[in-house]
Amino acid sequence: MAEEILVGGVEEIVKRLISLGIDEIGLLRGVKEEVEKLQTIFTHIQLVLQDADKRQVGDERVKLWLQKLKEAAYDAEDILAEFAFDGLRRQVLAKTKVLNFFSCFASLPLKFKTAHSIQNITKRLKDIDEKKDSFRFNIDNTAENVIPNVDAARETSSLVNESDVFGRESDKVKMVDMLISDLGSSSAGATTTATTLSIVTILGLGGLGKTTLAQLVFNDATVKEHFGSMMIWVCVSEDFAVKTIWFKILKEIDSSCTQSESLSKQELQKKLEKELGGKKFLVVLDDCWQKDLDKWEDLILPLKVYGAAGSKVVVTTREDIVASTIGSSYTHDLQLLSDDQCLRLFESKAFVQGETKNSNLVKIGEEIVKKCRGVPLAVKVLGGLMRSKRTEQEWLGIRDGEFWELGGDVQKQVIEILKLSYNNLPPKVRQCFSYCSVFPKDYEIQKTKSSGYGWHKDIFKYLKKVN
Repeated sequence: MAEEILVGGVEEIVKRLISLGIDEIGLLRGVKEEVEKLQTIFTHIQLVLQDADKRQVGDERVKLWLQKLKEAAYDAEDILAEFAFDGLRRQVLAKTKVLNFFSCFASLPLKFKTAHSIQNITKRLKDIDEKKDSFRFNIDNTAENVIPNVDAARETSSLVNESDVFGRESDKVKMVDMLISDLGSSSAGATTTATTLSIVTILGLGGLGKTTLAQLVFNDATVKEHFGSMMIWVCVSEDFAVKTIWFKILKEIDSSCTQSESLSKQELQKKLEKELGGKKFLVVLDDCWQKDLDKWEDLILPLKVYGAAGSKVVVTTREDIVASTIGSSYTHDLQLLSDDQCLRLFESKAFVQGETKNSNLVKIGEEIVKKCRGVPLAVKVLGGLMRSKRTEQEWLGIRDGEFWELGGDVQKQVIEILKLSYNNLPPKVRQCFSYCSVFPKDYEIQKTKSSGYGWHKDIFKYLKKVN
């Protein structure tokens, strides 16, 4: 992804240049014609950007062509910046009443320079436009591409649509029985009376559905009746800060609880004692990566001390060492789905409910599903992707894709499938993703924050529009 040339930003730069030429320097002789030429040329290029963007991954010639386009667009952005600065300078002078008849002519050299620069940009874009014909790109006549149905956000919640889940019925039954039982089963198979807190782990590789299983169990009617209102969901992820997790637990119990950095561990523990003391509770800690025993013991201690007998903590993780470190009383090792289960999931995403399914697409879909090797996330992502593709050629292109050639590494294959879904997003949306990628995982972006990150508003405005 680091080497990929994102065309969404290039497109916006050239559009701004066109607007600038018409509004600011269009009165200069010949410039309006040059701007109109630029607009026509870029319209031609724009029609093939979608296909060029996809083909750059495996074609160095296409990547070089896009690189030249990007350089021309960035040079245009430099023109914009210089001209915008001059406009701002003239506004300041006008407000301070320094601007006079003679100073109005001070910007003329810059206008002529800008006009000359636009002529050069137009010539470069004309060469780029002519070279595009040699690639025989597919032309995209749509204003916006359909965005695949992909779950982008990593932060999780307890909400789940059970109709979207396939093949986890028996897993759910085992987990529910374990949570409502007064007996805990050790990893060695022995049973012990659950007089204190029990930790139950859902273990499996990424994309297997650990969070989904936890959601199914959390929303089960029997579990809700057993634990009542004391059911708490916390998305942990990689930021394993003990005080933060404690606060999230308190926030789930009392939504009016406010976080304060000044609160000490002692104060937070007293709050936990007040809320959890003598009560039976269920806490789900989703997506855990922490392997440090001391940190786990620090986190769990108040839950053990204050919780009533029968209290449970469910931890989801893809790391074996996490399950062994926290001392789980029971580890549920999540397995791959069968081909039949995967096919049901795939078809629920790839076809609109009630539509007549194309038999040829169904057959190709079966072959795609088998290559997913039982990983529900891979099946779900590809199903959502195929929903926007209606031709056999497109489906065969996915079936025969190079990303399948990864030997026995299922996890790498899932990542490649996710990348494939990313590559099929419109360039503008990928541009937003690229901007957001500079932030660490789980960072909370303030969309109203103005100092230093003014482009936040543009990102959120665009994502709101396309969704």
